[in-house]
Amino acid sequence: MVSKSKKIVALVLTAMMAATSLAGCATGSTTTSSTAPAASTAESTGSTETVSAVDVDSDEVMTQIKDAIAQEAQENGGKVSLKVWCSGDDLAFEKTLIEEFSTKYADSRYEFDIRAKGSIGEDSAGGKIIESPKDGADVFNFADDQLSSLVEAKAIAKVADLFNENVKKNNTADAVEVCSQNGIAYAFPKTSDNGYFLYYDKRIFKDESAVASFDDMIKTANDAGKSVYFNLGNGWYSTGVFFTAGCTVEYKDGKQTATYNTPEGLSAAKAMCHLAENIGKGFVGTAGSSGDNATVQQGFASGEFAAAVIGTWMGPAIKDAIGEENVGAAKLPTVLMDGEQKQLHSFGGYKIIGVNAFSKFPTTAQALAYFLSTKDSQVKRYETRGLIPTNSEALEDSKIKEDPALKAITAQREFAHPQGSSVGGKYWASNIAGFGGEIVTAKGKLTDAELEKKLNDLVTQFEG
Repeated sequence: MVSKSKKIVALVLTAMMAATSLAGCATGSTTTSSTAPAASTAESTGSTETVSAVDVDSDEVMTQIKDAIAQEAQENGGKVSLKVWCSGDDLAFEKTLIEEFSTKYADSRYEFDIRAKGSIGEDSAGGKIIESPKDGADVFNFADDQLSSLVEAKAIAKVADLFNENVKKNNTADAVEVCSQNGIAYAFPKTSDNGYFLYYDKRIFKDESAVASFDDMIKTANDAGKSVYFNLGNGWYSTGVFFTAGCTVEYKDGKQTATYNTPEGLSAAKAMCHLAENIGKGFVGTAGSSGDNATVQQGFASGEFAAAVIGTWMGPAIKDAIGEENVGAAKLPTVLMDGEQKQLHSFGGYKIIGVNAFSKFPTTAQALAYFLSTKDSQVKRYETRGLIPTNSEALEDSKIKEDPALKAITAQREFAHPQGSSVGGKYWASNIAGFGGEIVTAKGKLTDAELEKKLNDLVTQFEG
């Protein structure tokens, strides 16, 4: 007699594989296509049964997953060929996880050919998938703010119930929520640290009270012959200053708005000018829209930087540069705005994993995405890359729980804004990066009239 759990697992796997034939029927861009693969759920088979969390590693489930992979392989010459996109910084590590997956799911009936590419990172993967889904990766890592566009374009597959119940059970509620749209799960949580805070050298700044304000930090760093780094020439960071001033930034129904051409927006711009006045006197303000990682690594390694606004992905490099015992982490400092010290706000979010809705190997792609997001994978990612997990049990690990970066993220969270509801592609395509860069180039010497014109131009770009 077939057990209920076995029957439901089989139903889910059948639904997942139904996507293969449908994907081949689609033509053109998915931004206009209504022919997307079937939902990977028991309901798509006509069953009214729901799937509870199952032991994916049990012999019973493993056998059924391998059977489904074998069927996919048989329909494609006996080989399972998958493309994976991740950041260049993560590429070497993600390859090790892919090798573990290939070993775990190895079977004589098929051959794996899984290739990872590090040139399309989390910041651009979603857009690349939407542009040409059939040429895109089967499994891709991306920032959570891209999810709504992927769903709208029908370019991302729903998470199979077989895995989704485990995802919901094992990860924090916030992480599960950002992976969903209208109550439907479309992605697997990966890390909870897609935001920025302050890393600092504890030999220069003795405790967190010494990193409370940018003004005090810049003076202390300058006296020590060093600098504080904050990339105003990157819109991801400079937007935090606008949030601090009380500006609203919203992306809704495909429309981008931002209240930057207001008195609040001018206050934010003048606060940036105040920081930029210290260029060469304890402050480094820009590496442009890219180049952050190399700039921070070199800055700490050379002894130039005493502190930097950056994220967890640079934690290992900073530790290597100045020694783990000398690395401190804290929420962002205050900025001088309208004559007052105001807590600097930020973006905060998650990095997540998606499956291309048009993958020829939906079962294998779902299984791989799930594997990359499990507790064990998240812990290994933390140990190797310093990235903070979303898995609830992993977050209780004593080493992770006491990590200064996690404490800094937690402290900053009160002042962090979600990207998904704030910005869309038009925001990043605007001159938001150039706006801060121009302030840095001028070392803050811009009049109110000049700033107001630049702010009006920005808003015109958003609304145009």
